[in-house]
Amino acid sequence: MNPSLYLVDAWIHYIQASFIPGSVLLALAVFSLAIRRIFFHPLSKFPGPWLAAVTSMYKTYYEVVEGGELLHTIHRLHAMHGSVIRIGPNELHFNDPAAYHEIYSVGSRLTKDPSFYFCFNASDSAFGVIDPNESKARRGAMHPFFSRRAVLELENIIELLVHKLGKRGENPANMFLAFRSATLDVITSYMFGHCLDALDHPDFSAPLLLSIQDALPLLWLIKSFPWMIYFLQLVPDQLQWRITNQFRAFLEIRTFIITWLDRASREVHDSSEPGTPTICHRFFDNLTTESQTVAHPKAFIDESLSLLQAGSDTVGNVCTVGTFFVLNDKTVLSRLREELEAVWPDQDDSIDLRVLQNLPYLTAIVKESLRLSHGFVTPLPRIVGPSGATIAGHHIPPTTTVGMSVTAVHMSPSVFENPDLFIPERWLGKAQNLDRFLVAFSKGPRMCLGMRRLELEIVETRSGKPTFQYILLISSQYR
Repeated sequence: MNPSLYLVDAWIHYIQASFIPGSVLLALAVFSLAIRRIFFHPLSKFPGPWLAAVTSMYKTYYEVVEGGELLHTIHRLHAMHGSVIRIGPNELHFNDPAAYHEIYSVGSRLTKDPSFYFCFNASDSAFGVIDPNESKARRGAMHPFFSRRAVLELENIIELLVHKLGKRGENPANMFLAFRSATLDVITSYMFGHCLDALDHPDFSAPLLLSIQDALPLLWLIKSFPWMIYFLQLVPDQLQWRITNQFRAFLEIRTFIITWLDRASREVHDSSEPGTPTICHRFFDNLTTESQTVAHPKAFIDESLSLLQAGSDTVGNVCTVGTFFVLNDKTVLSRLREELEAVWPDQDDSIDLRVLQNLPYLTAIVKESLRLSHGFVTPLPRIVGPSGATIAGHHIPPTTTVGMSVTAVHMSPSVFENPDLFIPERWLGKAQNLDRFLVAFSKGPRMCLGMRRLELEIVETRSGKPTFQYILLISSQYR
């Protein structure tokens, strides 16, 4: 036999002989890990699927393969196993409304889970910063723009946009996109000092709005495979746009933000007189440069990305949900109309927003719309500290990841009778103690900064001067 062939043959036999023991060892290691996680892990006493106890790929399957079905699966598991379930090797999910406040309220010593917030690629924003002290400082810097006084100053901007929305005529339109377009116009005006004019696009299909919508599935991929973000950053710019539609959409959003930040920075640099304060002005207040364009720190981009994405989706969803239910319930619509006509007899006159905010039934409709739109529905994971924690009467071991979805609170029959139904009356009278269970903006020190702005937009969009006329006709025009 040829010596070289003999060596090749011997090498093949060696590989075959060593592969079998190697594969057996690997199988034994996997089996041992599975047994340990199922039966001997500190979380073994908590119920849940065995596969979820063994691997985090259980969540990945429902988030990525099944297209965001994890939340429905979690609710189904709670119906089978009770108020606390194990959804990962080291993760628990609760559905007891009392647990939500223990996890997220002021005084909670639980910290953000870095692996979750990393997937948003906005680690330098107030939302993404892990350190609680740094996050508090970031939020403090942004707070003046989200105070009630500051938000009330947006009334004229929002009223102008609602007028623009009303001029679209009587043809059918996608109101989900319309509300989100109006919200984008408000956010860009407030952030950059210039309006995106998304409402002017045919069918309310502004490219930025569609990019935000298309980029969402990428978040779950990166959440399950964090290394993807590093890989994508290594890909040359000219190739990044060709990888996936989702990543291309994500790049388009960041490109938009950088372009508009450049524009805002030039205006700040060139202007000798103070203009209308915007969030970007806040960014550039203490920044000096000799060039016409500021080299934007990552924090500027991350904060803008966070505000732009979160704000447009949340407000659009709430307005869509509220409008749908009001227009499909003649009793609710009639009662709302009577309340508005009592304080607003002449629709050609303007009305102070503060008057609308004090209308009990309108306020109840806004709250019920918030409840059924939920806000950010994905559980925001928190990590238990080294001393452990007690949540809803359960002792939770150190380093455990815990969380609870907003829907588990908003759809709890122990708090809201007939939770699937749109019943504004539940918020009237003595029932106002339900407010503590309205958690669409989350709770505690990391509550959504945009809460007041969102409430303002809902009131204006649903009962502002032009929309008061439209809401009575909208059922036949916009479906």
